Amino acid sequence: MRRLILGAFCDMLHKRNLPPMMVLEHAAAALGAVYREVADAHIGPGACPCGWQPDALGDVARLQTALADAALSDMQCGLLHGPVAGHG
Repeated sequence: MRRLILGAFCDMLHKRNLPPMMVLEHAAAALGAVYREVADAHIGPGACPCGWQPDALGDVARLQTALADAALSDMQCGLLHGPVAGHG
């Protein structure tokens, strides 16, 4: 999933000529929209029978924690070790 997201990030960065943080904000908004769609599919009549019951506040807190943990951890691999592909 990381590779797919990074590919989409690079595509949007180059095609739209946006600052990296703006592209990351778009990625976060897209993930939020995916969460909402999945959560909606698990609520009410005809809900997915898997048994998951969305808890928007708790779920978003978990997503925020996961994002912070990944963003603030020491990077073993990734963008720091690759070629610069900015708006040079």
